[in-house]
Amino acid sequence: MRKVAALLAAALLVGSLTAQTASAVTAGPSPGGMSSDNVEWLSHIPLSVDGVGGRVVDGYFYTNDQHKVMIFDLKDPVNPQLVGQVLMPQEWLYSREDIDTNGKIMVVPNTVTASADLQPSAGTNAAYIIDVEDKANPRIISKVVGGAQHTLSCILDCKWVYGSDGIIIDVRNPLKPKLVDKEWGEGLPAGGGHDVEEIAPGYVLTATQPIQLLDVHNPLKPKLLAMGRNTDGRFIHTGRWVDLNDKFLLMAGETNNRVRCNETAAAFMTWDASTWRKTHTFNMIDEYRMVNGTYADGNPAVNQVGCSSHWHEAHPDFHNGGIVAAAFFEHGTRFINVTGTGKIQEKGWFMPAAGSTGAVYWVTDEIVYAVDYNRGIDILRWKG
Repeated sequence: MRKVAALLAAALLVGSLTAQTASAVTAGPSPGGMSSDNVEWLSHIPLSVDGVGGRVVDGYFYTNDQHKVMIFDLKDPVNPQLVGQVLMPQEWLYSREDIDTNGKIMVVPNTVTASADLQPSAGTNAAYIIDVEDKANPRIISKVVGGAQHTLSCILDCKWVYGSDGIIIDVRNPLKPKLVDKEWGEGLPAGGGHDVEEIAPGYVLTATQPIQLLDVHNPLKPKLLAMGRNTDGRFIHTGRWVDLNDKFLLMAGETNNRVRCNETAAAFMTWDASTWRKTHTFNMIDEYRMVNGTYADGNPAVNQVGCSSHWHEAHPDFHNGGIVAAAFFEHGTRFINVTGTGKIQEKGWFMPAAGSTGAVYWVTDEIVYAVDYNRGIDILRWKG
């Protein structure tokens, strides 16, 4: 847990630091921490520990922590109701990120396998297939030993699964999933990374170096359509793209274990995707990094996890620019405007007390769930 007293003491020592002031909005304390005046903290759902994965699908929010997968009914998004949960084998440290589902089955990687009767036991890693059609009674229905990678992503309506490091799982029969004897990255510039995301049916964006757009209509023979790379070879953590016709890729990196921010810290990035069909390339436009400050200005004086971007999500109305919510660990949730030319401007923020925000999800066009490693879920209202 974060040592609040120690951090506040550190803030006094570095109070003279010049902090980033990208937003003109005023700031102040809120019941959940500190926020700009265009972000309202509404409530808090305490979970166990290390919650960072989630998906919003058809009126339900699916999320996990170190011990379980949970399903929340979003009829009242300000007061979500927990309707079902399933216990998972406990991981030794971090729960898995970016869990994926089509609302019928869910795929969850885990570094602890289960025994033949699906009860937790020690062993190698496994991918778990969970039946979530009955929201009140989700249940593990199968597993694939050796199928756990850092993230697993549904492809073609969860009939197939791609792992972040290259594995392919055939889930056409969810009761008998099969680990395919080949990898999706064979013959490609990047065969694995941190995450893959199906941004349109049959099209996958890879969070790799280089970034890749793949046609996966034949999941066993993906085709490279376009790519882009950073000259510094930086680590790519997250890739999002509203659709194949939007002008901008929204990418992020990750650099941890840094108590101070500097110019080499991981950035949130915009990439030009306006000509990919003609040039088969993406090119970075702008990047945005966190700085340290005085807490009152929305920037912590020091960091425990690191000055790093993590998971982000575009506003439902994002089209060739607009608002993006992004998680930045101790810097909390930042609301970022992407202009029509791809330039990045911070417009608001919420920094939780003793928190470390790992992921954010738009539940409506103004309600955001910020999933925190320490706190659980903070429910925010964007008023920008």
